[in-house]
Amino acid sequence: MRSDEQELVRAMSAERFQPFLAVSEHDATVALRLYAWDAEVSRALYSVLRDLEICYRNAVHRQLTGKYRRDDWWNDRRIRLHQVGQGNIADARDKLRTLRRPDAPCDIVAQLSFGFWVGLFARGEGRHYEMQLWNASLQHLFRAHGVRRDTLHRDLKKLLELRNRVAHHERIFHLPLEARFAAALTLMGYVSPETAALHEKFGQVPQVLARKARVLSGEEEIRL
Repeated sequence: MRSDEQELVRAMSAERFQPFLAVSEHDATVALRLYAWDAEVSRALYSVLRDLEICYRNAVHRQLTGKYRRDDWWNDRRIRLHQVGQGNIADARDKLRTLRRPDAPCDIVAQLSFGFWVGLFARGEGRHYEMQLWNASLQHLFRAHGVRRDTLHRDLKKLLELRNRVAHHERIFHLPLEARFAAALTLMGYVSPETAALHEKFGQVPQVLARKARVLSGEEEIRL
């Protein structure tokens, strides 16, 4: 390993670099190219994952607001959020108050994580999410597509995991990224076909995926 490569590995840590080195036959040059490509595809995926999260957050909030006729639908006596969900609401409110920002329902909604919204599609203890949220309201968002709650929850969880890996700068090169991108477009299309079409037309993910072999071989330059 050249001295400049050693310094790059030291900067990112040997432990972080090891998985890249392991799949590159311990060729540091190839491993560094893979590291750069991994960052490039993460950046490309972030755009579609960001909009997937926003589309689902807004669609679910609108649907439940309409069903329960209040912006703070989570306070309706007919809804029983589990402990984690209640904690998410409380944490969002506390954060806003600490920042001395308004804590109106719309402000709380903007603070809630993707994990909160994905969790609303879970079955819930005693099936209460399925009955109180899905059967009573959320299923109407997806009726035209014939999608099941459990399938939707499973697929959203996979994209939540990918989103969290991207957000925390974890490697993703080992994941089925082409399938994940296709799933993101499909799921987005359920609630906002216009946004999905925009990403399908202008998204950079397919081009970055197609570059991988040429980047690793050195045929194409890395992009930072």
